[in-house]
Amino acid sequence: MSRWSTRLVALAAGLACALTLAACQPTPPAAVVDGQAIGQGTVTSRLAVLADHPAAACVFSAVLGIDAPVQGAGQGTVTTQVADAEVESLVLEHLLRHQLASHHVALTSSALAAARSDLASQVSDALSAESSQGVVSPSCASAGSNPLAAAPAGFVAQMARFLAVQEQFRAEVGHVDISPAAIAAYYSAHHARFEQACLEVLVTDSQAAATTVQKAIAGGESFVAAATGPGVDQQLTPPGGGELPCELPSVITATFGASTSARIYASKPGTLLAPLAWQDPSTGGSYWLVLRVQALPQAPLVNVASDIRATLLAGTTQAADRALRTLLAKSPVEVAARYGSWRGDAGLVPPPVPPRTDLLDPSAVTTAALAATGPASG
Repeated sequence: MSRWSTRLVALAAGLACALTLAACQPTPPAAVVDGQAIGQGTVTSRLAVLADHPAAACVFSAVLGIDAPVQGAGQGTVTTQVADAEVESLVLEHLLRHQLASHHVALTSSALAAARSDLASQVSDALSAESSQGVVSPSCASAGSNPLAAAPAGFVAQMARFLAVQEQFRAEVGHVDISPAAIAAYYSAHHARFEQACLEVLVTDSQAAATTVQKAIAGGESFVAAATGPGVDQQLTPPGGGELPCELPSVITATFGASTSARIYASKPGTLLAPLAWQDPSTGGSYWLVLRVQALPQAPLVNVASDIRATLLAGTTQAADRALRTLLAKSPVEVAARYGSWRGDAGLVPPPVPPRTDLLDPSAVTTAALAATGPASG
């Protein structure tokens, strides 16, 4: 565009503002951090994604631990809790990135890729925890089986970037190396921790039934055939003849107990173990297992890198909390009144709920509704 064309565009915009002055008034920012504004438009667009995409809402609630609905009472809205969480995350991301820059720590492509992998692990773990408890959060009820894949790519990139900033901040203040080389070194030094167990398991209601089934399998009967035999608990036995996915020692121990886990890893592939007593960790019921060790393969590094990073960062929690409190206390932050107020020792404090006596029609709007619903935009 030529210099004259640019001037014409500017003149046209100025004329439009003169004719519709109210439409051209600058929108107050959602927050001001260290003198830099976080535009209301940024917040509005991000909240619109959460309001319109169940998968994004599911990921957001899973990562931030929000167990209430993300969407508000009206179409295209989110709750006040979610709006405040979004603004607070933007403020914190700005503060942490500024702090990292002051220490000459760059947000590299490998750090972003690692955070993207860790984000997937966090979402998977949160959904697995919900499933094991027999509940589904309101935000994930209609999000599908893989909400991270179904969520808009731009939203996922934003969430991964915020997680990368947090991880790099924790690594910096905790003096921990989470580079790809450090992850690989930890993997090599802790070989046994990443040895998976691939098992066939049948669950029976008594020791006598387990002994009968074990003898039949030892005599040549397949697990698939034995799985339909008398005494086998059809509900607790894994489908497909009792074959389980290969799992890490931490999962094997949590499922079968430390004693059985030790026996599994002391066995050679192909070993059919004697009947084992087992208590279901989810119900506390007592059963007997018929178990065969199929294989004990090493998990690939790419599959456990997120677990290693989490382990390395686990020891930085106290140092990171202290550093963050110091950073919040010294950083000038202002937020728009619609989101509440900012306190250096507490972060974003939601706006107070108006007393019922201040409402024109207290019977029409409940306190719970006032606390729960906020606009997604504007």
